[in-house]
Amino acid sequence: MIWIIVTKDEFERQFRDLTRKDKPLAERLAKAILKLEDNPYLGKPLSYDLSGLWSLRVGKYRIIYEINENEKKVILRAVSHRKKSY
Repeated sequence: MIWIIVTKDEFERQFRDLTRKDKPLAERLAKAILKLEDNPYLGKPLSYDLSGLWSLRVGKYRIIYEINENEKKVILRAVSHRKKSY
């Protein structure tokens, strides 16, 4: 089943800033995002204040996203280095 990928403005800004000078990182992140279309449950569910969000590891970076099962959407909320993600 294919899920629809939706990006928030914050995610787009962070993605652009991170990948401006790092094309290999852009490719790795893009591959990870494509995998989420097929299976959004690849990441780990977050807890406490971030309950309802998921985190997908891409090397030293994390993609933070939300799954909307009713609409079959994966909503990309943030991407950053793991030290700054949470």
